[in-house]
This record gives sequence, C-alpha cells and structure tokens, in this order.
Amino acid sequence: MVKIGRFSAYSLFFLLALMYLMPKASIYYFFEEQIKPYSIVINNETVKESGLGLNITDAVVFIKSIDSAQIGSTEVNLFVLFNTIGIKDITLSSVAAAVIPLHIQEVHIQHSILNPLNITVYGEGEMGVFHATFNLLDRFLSVNLNPSEHMLKNYKSTLSNLKRSENGGYIYEKTI
Repeated sequence: MVKIGRFSAYSLFFLLALMYLMPKASIYYFFEEQIKPYSIVINNETVKESGLGLNITDAVVFIKSIDSAQIGSTEVNLFVLFNTIGIKDITLSSVAAAVIPLHIQEVHIQHSILNPLNITVYGEGEMGVFHATFNLLDRFLSVNLNPSEHMLKNYKSTLSNLKRSENGGYIYEKTI
C-alpha cells in the first residue's frame, strides 16, 4: 500500500513539474507559425508565462492582411489532460458590423483527453449566448446561438440564414 502511495505521489509531482516547467511561450509561438499558412497573423500581443498558464494581452488578429479583431486578454492553461483558453473583451472589425454585433465579452474554449476528438466553445456577447462544438475528425462545426434582443432586432438577415431550433435559439452547422 505504501508503494502505491509513493508511486501516486511521485507521478503527481512529475506531472505538476512538467506542466510548470513546460515552455508555454514557445508553444504559443509555434502555434502562431502553424496558423500563418491560413493567412492568420497575431500581432502586438504581450505574452507572459504564469506558473501553470500563459497570459496574452492586447492582441490584434489579421486575417488575409485585414485587421479582423482586437483581443483584450487571453488566458491559456495547458494541463495535459484538460486544456482551456479563456478570451475576454473581443472587438471585431467594423467590416463585420453588417452581419454580427462587434463586441464579444468572453469566450471559453475547452479540450479534454476524455473527449479528444471534440473542442467545445462557450461564449457571450452582444449577439447573445452561444455554445459550439468542433469535431476534429469529421471537421464538423455546430453552433447553437441564443440571440440577445439586440441581435433579434438589428440582425434579422443574419438570423434568417440560420436554422431555428425548438427552444427558440438558432443553429449553424457546417463541415469545414
């Protein structure tokens, strides 16, 4: 029994040390290089490692050389078994104003080893509350949107392109 306890303690210590000493900023910069072929560039950000996580502030996202979004803060936690990304204060480019409200308060992205083929996204903004899942194997995106009064009133043309669900929300599905 003592051997099992020691093994468990050493394993837990090793995992925590691995997560703490992992070069999180290097992983972030590697990720930046991986998205460049898709014409997505992240500029002007401040990257700081903090124990088990990574904090990124004041990032500007360019898609195909167009200023697409400004992100206030991002917190990345890489826990090997359960990874999360929390993004706050997103302002989209004014180009998107005709299609969707421009401000998103927060977005939470989660990936777990217990469900390795799916990435789950939760968010809230001027458009309302949304929940999305992305299947990595099938490359299938499903978004459920519960629109706000602002979205219902000012973006009827966008909502008309989405399927209406039974609970009063809207569904967008696409294979990417």
